[in-house]
Parts: sequence; structure tokens; C-alpha cells
Amino acid sequence: MYMIGRFLSLLSKSASMIGAVCVVLMMLHVTADVVGRYVFNAPLPGTIVIVANYYMIILAFIALGVTEEKRGHVSVDIFYNLFPKKAQTGLSVLGGLFTVAVIGALMIAGWSEAVKKTKAQTTMEQGSSLIEVWQSYWAIPIGAGLMLLIAAYHLITTLTGARSGLDDTDAEETFIND
Repeated sequence: MYMIGRFLSLLSKSASMIGAVCVVLMMLHVTADVVGRYVFNAPLPGTIVIVANYYMIILAFIALGVTEEKRGHVSVDIFYNLFPKKAQTGLSVLGGLFTVAVIGALMIAGWSEAVKKTKAQTTMEQGSSLIEVWQSYWAIPIGAGLMLLIAAYHLITTLTGARSGLDDTDAEETFIND
């Protein structure tokens, strides 16, 4: 089990790196567009479409698995901490099952849409250019799939009590209650 967690953690770190590369590329792309537009009166064609349909989509959906690994999604623990340990475990399992179900539905719907857009070779028009965007639809099922795997793994380790192997806390993270 531990090695599965380490592998999922590696996938999460890879997704994080992809996100970081997208941030840098987006920054460079937008900067080049602004410089081209205002210094040379020649903006880069398709910047808005590429930023909105590639960089932003990849950033939003690839990060789902990373956030799930770190348990960084919003949670309200106001009453949870008042319950006994068994009740807390039960609520964690219930939340995990709900997460797996919802993200599984998102992944399936994203996959279906990505297949449709790929078959149609979907493009978007900006100015006089047509830019292919069908590839960006695959970020949704990939990101949701990574989150689904990590959420299911969290659920399994919670139920079995097995050692996780996930890197689910940051070394510099501080907790209010500690």
C-alpha cells in the first residue's frame, strides 16, 4: 500500500510541475503579447484563446489531485473535532465516499466531452485565426482522474489504517490547534 501512495505522490508532484510550467508559459505569453501590442503594434494572435483554453484549464484541473493529496480542499471542522475518534473516522469515510462519487462523475462527464470535442476537432476563432482547442478538454478527465485516485486511496488508508505514503502535509504548514 505504501508504494502505491508514493507512486500517487509522484504523479501529484508531476502535475504540480506541469502547473508551474503553465504559470511561467502563461506569464511569458501574456508579456510577449503586451510588448508586441504596445511596443511593435503587432499583438500575438490567439493569446486570449490560448490563455483561457489551455493554460487556465490545465492549471485549474491538474491541480485537483495536488490539492487532494495535501487535503487542501475547504473543510469546516467546527463540530468534527468535538466528536469521538470513531465518529470522526466515520465522517471521514462518508466524506471520502461522497468525494469519490462526485469526482468520478466529473471524470466520466469530462471524458465523454473530451471524446466528442476530439472527434469534432473543436476550434475557436480569434480575429482571423482558428485555433484548435480540443486538446485542452483532456485536462478535465486527467485532473479529475488523479484526484479520484488520490481520494480513493485516502479512503482505503482511512478504512484499513494502513500507512499512506502520500505527502499529505507540507513541512512548513502550521495548524491553529497545535
